[in-house]
Amino acid sequence: MATKLKFNANEFRKELMAGKREWEKEQTRRLAVYAAEEITKIGDKIGMKDTGNLLDSLCWGLWFNGNLVKNGYYRSTPEATYDSYLHALSPMPPKESVNGRYLAQTFLAQYQPIEEHGWELVWGALAPYYAYWESGHNNKLLKQYVRFTAMAERYDHIEAKMLPQARVRFICTVTGY
Repeated sequence: MATKLKFNANEFRKELMAGKREWEKEQTRRLAVYAAEEITKIGDKIGMKDTGNLLDSLCWGLWFNGNLVKNGYYRSTPEATYDSYLHALSPMPPKESVNGRYLAQTFLAQYQPIEEHGWELVWGALAPYYAYWESGHNNKLLKQYVRFTAMAERYDHIEAKMLPQARVRFICTVTGY
């Protein structure tokens, strides 16, 4: 007595691919929720309400297989009601206006992901003076040393949470501070 089994590999492949697509969608959703939570923590840590363009420049983007699939900002609507200008302590010309939301949108549109396969999650603080705040300075108006450590602290938290499952990099692209 013999039993014959016919196995349809094409149907099995279709089921396998459907399961993979569902897993990819769920992973993308989870990473987007995580990214939004982290950018909110970064913005809340900065806490200064009169830095609307700085807060508007906070963004996140999620790329999958080299394509931007989700993105967001510290707040869904811009905080600043007008462009700001680089302050007198800046080595950059003070006539250069800063529109934080525009800088964030431009970054997300132009960013080229490093990873070609899988997910790449990026957080950004795009106001050109953010690196100046993060590294710290003596503020003449407040008459004290001021330093935002929001991005650095969240980086440490993200690295601790994601390693060893993911590669984590910290890249600062703002020069001159």
